[in-house]
Amino acid sequence: MDKFSSFITEAKDKPYKLVILSHDDPLDPNETGPMVRKKASELGIKVYLAEFTGMYMENKGKDQLLYSFPVGDDGKAELPSIKDDVEYDKPFRMNPEDTLIMARGIGSTVKSGNLSWRVSCLNLESQGYTLINSIKCHDICKNKWHNQVVFQRNDIRTPNTVLVRHAEGAGEAAERLGNKFPMILKTAVGSRGVGVIWIESLKSLHSVIQLLHREDEYVDVILQEYIKTNYDVRVIVAAGQILGAIKRPVIANDFRSNVSQGSEPESHELTEREKQESLRAAESVEGQVVGVDFISAKNRDKESPYFIEVNSTPGLMGIEAVLSKSVAKPLIKGQNRSITKEILKLYMNRDNWHCS
Repeated sequence: MDKFSSFITEAKDKPYKLVILSHDDPLDPNETGPMVRKKASELGIKVYLAEFTGMYMENKGKDQLLYSFPVGDDGKAELPSIKDDVEYDKPFRMNPEDTLIMARGIGSTVKSGNLSWRVSCLNLESQGYTLINSIKCHDICKNKWHNQVVFQRNDIRTPNTVLVRHAEGAGEAAERLGNKFPMILKTAVGSRGVGVIWIESLKSLHSVIQLLHREDEYVDVILQEYIKTNYDVRVIVAAGQILGAIKRPVIANDFRSNVSQGSEPESHELTEREKQESLRAAESVEGQVVGVDFISAKNRDKESPYFIEVNSTPGLMGIEAVLSKSVAKPLIKGQNRSITKEILKLYMNRDNWHCS
C-alpha cells in the first residue's frame, strides 16, 4: 500500500517546463516575467521567457518548437528595426504533457492588446496546453465592466457601478448613483491605476467623458461610487488557494493605492470572511493565478468586503518583497518566503494543471 501511495504521489508531483509569454510595454513594464524566470530556474524548472512580438511555433514530431526574440533580465526584448536585424533565440522544445504556459502579455493595457497574441493562446489551449490563466479568465479580467458583470452575476459585493453608455451619458450615469460626489471614473481597459479618475462634480464628469470620447469614440467608461478607505487589499490566489495578502495604503495627496503609483505595501492578515469571499471572486472569473483586489468592510469579520476587480496578470514584485521580509503571522511559517516559488511548486502537482 505504501508503494502504491508513493507511485500516486510521484505521478502527481513531476518536474515540468514553463513558458512565460510576455510583452514589455511603457504602461505595463515586464517586471514580473524575468523574476518568475529566475525563481523557476532556482527550483530546477526549465523555463523560457518569450516575447509575444515576432513569436511563432512549428511542429517537430510529437513536440513543438517555440521561436522568440531574446528577452533580457530587464524584461525588454531585442526586436529588429530598420537599421538592425535580430536573430531568434535557440528554439524551445515543448509539448502539452510537460509544459505549462504562463501568458502575461495577453491582457496588455494597449487598447485591447494584439489579437494575434490571443489567437496564439487559443491555439495552445486547443492543443491541450494548460494556460495560467485561460483565455476566458483574461477576457473577463482585462475589461473592468466585464469583470463587474461577472461579479454581479455571482452575487459578489462591489461598489455600486454603472456603465456610461454614450458620450453624452454623464448625467444619466451620475443620477443612477444618486448624484453622490465624489465618484470614481475608470476606463474599462487599463491597469496600474492608469485610467482611474477622481470626479468631484457633474460639471467635471461631463468634461472628462467628452475628452475621453474625443480621443476614442468607442472607449468604455464606468462610473463607481467612492468608498472612503485608507487602504485596499491585494490577495494572491493560486490553484484555489490563498498564498498571501498585502495591504496597499492610499498614496498621500492621491486616492489610488497601486504599488506602481508609489504605494508602499505591507503584510496583511485576512479574516475568514475575507478569505472565503476572495476565493469566490477568483472562482467567478475561473482564475488559476490571480490578484484579487478589495476594500475592507467596516466589520471585517461579518461583512463581505467591496471587491474592485480581479487581475489575471498580477504583478508579483510588491508582494514578493513584502512577504520575503514578513515574520508577523505569515500564512506559511518561517522567514524569507518567496510567494513566486510557492506558486510554481503548486504546479508540480498535475492535479492543479486543469483546475479553475
